[in-house]
Amino acid sequence: MKTIYIQKIKYLLAVVLLVCTSAVMAANQFELNGTAVGKDGQQVELIRYTEGSINKLATTTVTAGKFHISIPVDELSLAVLQINSGFGGTIIVEPAVVQYRMNADGTFEIKGGKYNPVLLGYLRNKAYIAADELFRKLTKGGNVAAVKGTKEEWEMIQPFLEKEELRSSYLAALVKNNPDPKVKVMAALMCELQPDAAKTMEIIDKVAPKVGENTIMMRRVRAMAKQQAEALARRHAGMLGEQFADFTAANLKGESMSLAPVVKANKYTLVQFWASWCGPCRKEIPLLKQLYKQYKSKGMEIVSFSMDDNRYNWEKASEVEKLQWINVSDLKAFKSSVAKTYPIAGIPANVIIDQQGKIVASNLTDKDLENKIESLFK
Repeated sequence: MKTIYIQKIKYLLAVVLLVCTSAVMAANQFELNGTAVGKDGQQVELIRYTEGSINKLATTTVTAGKFHISIPVDELSLAVLQINSGFGGTIIVEPAVVQYRMNADGTFEIKGGKYNPVLLGYLRNKAYIAADELFRKLTKGGNVAAVKGTKEEWEMIQPFLEKEELRSSYLAALVKNNPDPKVKVMAALMCELQPDAAKTMEIIDKVAPKVGENTIMMRRVRAMAKQQAEALARRHAGMLGEQFADFTAANLKGESMSLAPVVKANKYTLVQFWASWCGPCRKEIPLLKQLYKQYKSKGMEIVSFSMDDNRYNWEKASEVEKLQWINVSDLKAFKSSVAKTYPIAGIPANVIIDQQGKIVASNLTDKDLENKIESLFK
């Protein structure tokens, strides 16, 4: 009798252990139930980027408009869903069951989990949805190449900039205000540490002990910060102390203008590289207007060089921004010999040239630019 009792106890313990083990396994699984109507036979990949490498977490195929992914969660991380090698959205891999739907117009919806709704909350913003709908309508479903070089390209730029601003500001707010350290780090990664990498990293440094330096997300954010700092150092040092390179380009009236006479006639000349489609460039224009108003009479001139290749876009952006200074372009974008001479790897970019033609500063932004101009005119 006693033996039978012991056997029953062992059996019950085994059942409990099995149930507990299954529960733990389920709790550490990421389940993605996907719908992608009209995508039958297309490959679906869940990809995670680590510092310097790409890791395919799962691969499956759309069947009858559905697909399913189930993977163990080694740790909370950001991943990208690709359908037929096209972008299907950012996904947070977490212990949860998540519902995904790709709509016929290329937009996608994600529901479920703890972190996905928070980090992808901008997708539910009515203003973002409206801007995205207009962008897709103007580009025939997001095909930017279809309107390249046309007047419609300008119309597309406006909702594109609006939705990018809404997305980045939403993520920046999470970095600053969300109490969850992991949300802060993942949001920082998603917005690429912008708008202010230094301030973002100050926040990340404070929460790093709670997240763990050896986690994928912390290693990625550290690598991103290092890469950006190194790139910024190279840009700041670009041509510093060298003589400026003269160029000739046309303004919107078609008049050719050379840089050399402008440099000779002013104490300092700020050459600013920008474009109609560059959100950060256009956000910087109010500061340039402020500096121009303050220092124009003291010997400062600004020369804006547009990196557009569409004259209509350049013209309309200049009209909207009401540029008050010299504004030229060769409409060759990054193929421009001017861009290669300075050299311009990304925009906004700038150089400050003194009256003797020496470059005294390079690629300063925001407060750094303001402080440098102020110091030059003291």
